[in-house]
Amino acid sequence: MPELHEQPVLLETRNLSRVFRGKRSLFRFHVPSVHAVNNVSLRLREHEVLGLVGESGCGKSTLGRTILRLIEPSGGEIFFKGQNILNCNPEEMRQLRQKMQIIFQDVYSSLNPRMTVEEIVRAPLDVFHLGTPAEKKAKVLQILEEVGLGEQHLHRFPHEFSGGQRQRIGFARALIVQPELVICDEPVSALDVSVRAQVLNLMKRLQIEKGLSYLFISHDLSVVKHISNRIAVMYLGNIVELSESEELYQNPLHPYTQALLSAIPIPDPENKRQRILLEGDLPSPYAIPQGCPFHTRCPYAQERCLKEKPELKALSSNSQHSLACFLHA
Repeated sequence: MPELHEQPVLLETRNLSRVFRGKRSLFRFHVPSVHAVNNVSLRLREHEVLGLVGESGCGKSTLGRTILRLIEPSGGEIFFKGQNILNCNPEEMRQLRQKMQIIFQDVYSSLNPRMTVEEIVRAPLDVFHLGTPAEKKAKVLQILEEVGLGEQHLHRFPHEFSGGQRQRIGFARALIVQPELVICDEPVSALDVSVRAQVLNLMKRLQIEKGLSYLFISHDLSVVKHISNRIAVMYLGNIVELSESEELYQNPLHPYTQALLSAIPIPDPENKRQRILLEGDLPSPYAIPQGCPFHTRCPYAQERCLKEKPELKALSSNSQHSLACFLHA
């Protein structure tokens, strides 16, 4: 298999934005708009896992859902295998969803409590009219075995399973139509620590075996490092740093990335990490600061940062490390 950087581009976003427009309310003339995703440009190659990290509320989940058009974008373009999916009509988009699936964060509300496991996992086959009833049954059994479940679970309901088992059911539902892209929206954040490693190893194994591409969204940096080839760091709807996984952890350049990595605990009481504590609170998405969005909390902020917004640029012509910061301009 070719190196990942030589693989064809599967997914590309160009200046993708999502603004939730404010509406008039009973007591206020106008409610401000929320700029959840701001001109995000990313590339995800075939067979690659791209991690997306950042604080809660930075727009990670909104970006993932916008890519799938579960939320319609306010601007920009989305290309899947070279096709601009924003030009697709509803029927074309429905067919395209067979190749683009999502695993939701909430393992409790993402499964219909009135449906059995067989009905839940078989539902995508019914939607896309794939196979006869006997073929559908065989496919359901096969995918359940691949995620660590079995025939004895077919007629049970979601409330009869643990959190880790429910996430396996959600994973089986996403993979049964043989997608090429899977958006993983914090798939292990609701699980016990003892179960996370099992689910992550399962996801990684199936990603390799089936040649999948993941956009892996998480706020847990240690989890993202374990599974990702490259990592994008998001702050207030903006990508501020993008690099290969090992490079980012060994040589973080953006002050925000450095602060995030300093918060990762080290399982050794004798080896304490030097914490970087950011001053101030996360600015409101209703009023994103002018200039660099991070300048209100950055210890290295300059006069230029208050007026100009840095663009995400590669450090050199042949570098895989991109940065949006004037410190390294």
